[in-house]
Amino acid sequence: MILQLLRAVLLLAGCTPAPEPLAPGLSVPQIEARIRSDVKTDRTGWATDVRDALVSARRSPDADAVCQVLAIVEQESTYRADPAVPGLGKIARSEIEAKLSLLGPLSDLGIDWLLSPVPEGATQSFSDRLDAVKTERDLDRLFRDLVAYHQGRVPGLQEASATLLAGRIERLNPVTTAGSMQVSVSFAQEMGTREGVPPETVRELLYTRTGGLHYGVARLFAHDAEYDKAIYRFADYNAGLYASRNAAFQTQLAELMGVELAPDGDLMAWTDAGRPSHTDSHTLGTLLAWRAVHAPDLEERQLRRDVRLEKTHELESTETWRRIRAAWKEKTGKEPAYARLPDVTLQSPKITKQRTTAWFAQSVDRRYQDCLKRGK
Repeated sequence: MILQLLRAVLLLAGCTPAPEPLAPGLSVPQIEARIRSDVKTDRTGWATDVRDALVSARRSPDADAVCQVLAIVEQESTYRADPAVPGLGKIARSEIEAKLSLLGPLSDLGIDWLLSPVPEGATQSFSDRLDAVKTERDLDRLFRDLVAYHQGRVPGLQEASATLLAGRIERLNPVTTAGSMQVSVSFAQEMGTREGVPPETVRELLYTRTGGLHYGVARLFAHDAEYDKAIYRFADYNAGLYASRNAAFQTQLAELMGVELAPDGDLMAWTDAGRPSHTDSHTLGTLLAWRAVHAPDLEERQLRRDVRLEKTHELESTETWRRIRAAWKEKTGKEPAYARLPDVTLQSPKITKQRTTAWFAQSVDRRYQDCLKRGK
C-alpha cells in the first residue's frame, strides 16, 4: 500500500509539464554496471529506483548524477533500505534518559510512566520493545505506538493537549535521518506535505528502497549551487543547503576582519527545531562590525535581510554578498573562492566516533570517483 502511494505521487509528478525534456542519461543496465560488484541484493531494483528518483527530481540520470547518488547510498547504508544500527535500543534509551533528566528527581518516574506500560493485546512492555529494536523503522514504529498509547491513556484529553503530548514524545525519537541515504526526516516530511503525503506515511516510505531514494535524491539536488566539484554537494547533504558556499564566505569575512570564525556554513544562529534564533551568531556579529566600519551606507536591516537568505541561491544577489567578496578581492588580489568544505563536527547518537562534515564529504567523494571509473 505504501509503495503504491509513492508510485502514485511519482506518477502525478511526472504529469506536471516540464520546462524542457531531460537528457536520456544512463539506462537501467548501465546504472547497474556502476554499482559495486560485491553488492548482490537486487542490483536491477536499485538501478531502476535510482533512475526513477533522478527523473522525479528533474535530474538527467547521467553518470555524474547517478554516481553521486550511489556514493551516498554506499556510504550511508551499503545498499540496505532499512539499515540495522548496532546498539540502537541502548542509544535510544540513553537519549530518552538525557532528555527526561530535565525533570530532575522525577526523571525516573517519567521514564517509568513512558515505557513501562504493556498495551492491551501486547506481550511486551514498551521498555522491552525498546531493548529489542534493530533498525530505525523498528524504533520509529515503537515511538508511533507510544504516541498512540499515551494519547488514549488520559480520558477526555483535549485535541490540543493530545497534539502537544504527541509532539513531546516524538521529540524523544533520536531518528532524525533515515533510509538508505540517511536523508533528513524533517526535509522528507516537508516534501511529503507538498506531495500530499502524511508525515507518518513519509516515515514508513523512508524505509523502503523506492521511498528512501525518492526523498534522498530530492534532498541531494534540492539547490542549484554552482559548485565545480561534487564534493561540495556531498558536504551540503550532510551540513545543510549551501553550507560549502557559505563556509567560503565566512572564511573571506574572517580574513577581512582579522578574526577567527568557524566556517560551519551557518551565517545565522539556528534553533534545534531548525528556525532562526533571536540571538546573533558570531558570523552575523562580525558582519555587523564590518558594516559599521567599512560600509556604513549599507543599512543594518538590509544586511540582516540579506543574511536571512543564507539557505537560498538569492544570497548571491545581495549587496552584502557582493561587497564582502569585492573587498576580499581588493585586499588579496585574488578571485574569492565560491566554496570550501565546512568545518562541522558531526553530532548524532548513532555516531560512535568523532567525525566531521569534511570527513563525510571526502569519504563519499572517494566512492563517487570509484563509481565514475566503473561501467565504462
